[in-house]
Amino acid sequence: MIRTMKTILWTLAALVAIDLCAALVLAGPAPQGLRNFFEYGRSVPGKIAQWEADPDVPGNLLGVAWLPEMMAESARTAVDRQKNDGPVLHAYSMSFVDRIVRGAQDARPGLRVEIRSGPGASPNFTYAAFLQDRSNRRPGDVAVLGILSSSVSAMGSLTNATWVFEQPAPFTYPIFRPDASDGLTAEMPVLQSLAEQLTLDDNPDLARRWHTQLAAQDLIYTPAAFDLPWLDASPFVRLVRRALAQGGVDQRKARIVAHPEDGPMPYAEVLRRMIMTFDRIARDDGQIPIVVLVQSNRPGDPDLKALLGDFLDSHGYHYFATADHQNPRDPRAFEPDGHYRPAVDSRFGILFLDVLDRASGGIAAQ
Repeated sequence: MIRTMKTILWTLAALVAIDLCAALVLAGPAPQGLRNFFEYGRSVPGKIAQWEADPDVPGNLLGVAWLPEMMAESARTAVDRQKNDGPVLHAYSMSFVDRIVRGAQDARPGLRVEIRSGPGASPNFTYAAFLQDRSNRRPGDVAVLGILSSSVSAMGSLTNATWVFEQPAPFTYPIFRPDASDGLTAEMPVLQSLAEQLTLDDNPDLARRWHTQLAAQDLIYTPAAFDLPWLDASPFVRLVRRALAQGGVDQRKARIVAHPEDGPMPYAEVLRRMIMTFDRIARDDGQIPIVVLVQSNRPGDPDLKALLGDFLDSHGYHYFATADHQNPRDPRAFEPDGHYRPAVDSRFGILFLDVLDRASGGIAAQ
C-alpha cells in the first residue's frame, strides 16, 4: 500500500513538473503556432480577460458586433445618407453574406451598401439587427436578412461566447421563441453592451445575473468552457478543457439541429416567423426585403433550401440561396477556413443582382 502511494505521489509530482516546464516553454521560446494551440484551450473568461488586457493582440474579438454600438454608428451614418439620393442596400449578416454583397457591389459599383454583421452571426443576431435598425432605413431601401446554415444551431444562444469556444466573441443578442399569436417573443440578454462587458469585474451583481442567465437560458452553455478559469495557468488543463468544452458544445448543437420543429429550439418555425415579420416590416416601410440562405460545407448543418425553400416559394418571398448555384459538397468551392472562394463569391454577387432587380423592379439598379 505504501509503495503504491509513493508511486502515485511520484507520478503526480512528475506530471506537475512537466506541466510547469511546459508553461515556462510556452511563456518563453515556444513557436507561436504551439502557443496558439494551447491558447485554444483557455477558458472563455480567460480568453476575454486576455482581450481586455491587450486590445492589440491578434484575433481580439472583444469589441466586435455589439448591437447598441452598431446601431449608434448606423444612426450617425443615416444623417449622411439623407444627403444622398438613391436606395441603400442594408445587409444584416455575417462574413459569408458580406462577401456576396461586396461581390454584387464590385459588379455594380453604383450600388450603395451598408453592412451590419457579426462573426458567424446567427439568425437571431441578424434578425435583431434588422429590427433595431428600422429607424435608420428609408423608403426605397433594400433590406437583406442573412441566414447561415452553420449558425442555425446557435439560435438558442445569447452570445457567441457560449457556442464558439475557440473564438468566444462576447457580443450578445436575444433568443427568439414562438408565441401563441404566430409571432415571436424575445429573451433579452442581461448583458447588452461593450460598456457593460468592461464593467463585469467591478460589478459582481451584473456578472452574477449574466452568468445565471447563461446557465439557465442559453441552450449551448457548457460549464467546462467557463468554470475555474484560474486553472488556465496549466497547459495540461487547457488541453483537457478544450476537449471537454468543444465536445460539450458540439453535442448541444447537434441536439438542437436534430429537432427543427419540436425541440427545445424549434428553429424551423422560428425562422419562418422571422422571415414573415422581416418581409412585412420592410414592405410596410416601403422597402425591398430579400432573404439570403448560405449553405456552408459542414455535413451536419441543416439544409436551408430543404428547410425553407417551399415556404419562401409559396409566399412569394424574394430570396437568394447559394445551394441553387453551388454544390456545398464540392471542396473546390471553398477556402481552408470554410468560406467560399473569392471567385465563387463574385459569381454569387452577380447572381444576387438578378434577384435584387426582380425584387425591386429594376429600381435598385439605378
